[in-house]
Amino acid sequence: MSAVPSQKVQSLGKYFLQNPNGKSAQSVAWQIDHRLHLVSFWDIKPGSRVLEIGCGQGDCTIVLADRVGDAGHVDAVDLGAPDYGAPYTLSQAQDFIKSGPLGPRVTFHLTVNPIEYLNNLPESFVPYDYVVLSHCIWYFASPEVLSRTINSLIGKTKQLCVAEWGLRATKIQALPHVLTALLMANVEAKRKVPSTWNIRSVFSPAQILSHITEGEKFGLEKQQIIQSNEGLRDGYWEVWGIREERKDIMRTLQADGVGEKELAALIAAFDAVDVSVALLDDSGDAAAGLKQVKSMDVWAAIFVAS
Repeated sequence: MSAVPSQKVQSLGKYFLQNPNGKSAQSVAWQIDHRLHLVSFWDIKPGSRVLEIGCGQGDCTIVLADRVGDAGHVDAVDLGAPDYGAPYTLSQAQDFIKSGPLGPRVTFHLTVNPIEYLNNLPESFVPYDYVVLSHCIWYFASPEVLSRTINSLIGKTKQLCVAEWGLRATKIQALPHVLTALLMANVEAKRKVPSTWNIRSVFSPAQILSHITEGEKFGLEKQQIIQSNEGLRDGYWEVWGIREERKDIMRTLQADGVGEKELAALIAAFDAVDVSVALLDDSGDAAAGLKQVKSMDVWAAIFVAS
């Protein structure tokens, strides 16, 4: 990976709210680079009407808006609260995009349930050219939410473009990310009070494919496994976070009444993450190994309405 983002990445990065001289600037650049690869794979055409579900702060929204051009438009929907997110909130990040050159191409729908948004579209509504779910499915509270979302999309789009973490580690440095994702989903399933984690439900590519193609309303056109670029820091953030929160998590689950057998299995899963991290450095030191953690592979797919 080049140490310098491409000219395209740098130009789009100007539309994303960040400190250009801050530590996060390079990370944002590689997030945008990743989205550029996804949008290229999906082959979204200029002039298209796009619905993006789970837009967050808008890193993929920026790329989509650039891709569709002045003749296209992006509706970007997110269930999150305006004050969610750090160092900048969803509201701040989206307002920054709206105030820039790409702003007229985007309509943000913040604190809006995507299922309700879709179900409230008028009967006369002309289907979107594309609906995009980019790294948002693992935020869903349950498999039921995924099924209901897919059902709500029937008749509302010509193509469905999906990208999610692939539960696969081509590089050994990404194995801790895979183990951490599975652990986080297991913890979330046992909580009495849901968290605000980035990972709340884990679905494998096979599970997502099954949900989307069930009922034969959408057919798979193509799929691809993409190795994460070296600058994607999601794996590091998730692994660091779960290790930092270990004691608090176990205390919470004990207070929630989780059984001894289940707690023992979770402790083993935490230990497996620690070992996978430590093995990344020749010294066997977990702190040193953590610096080498990478993000797992990404699964991307295109589905066409039947």
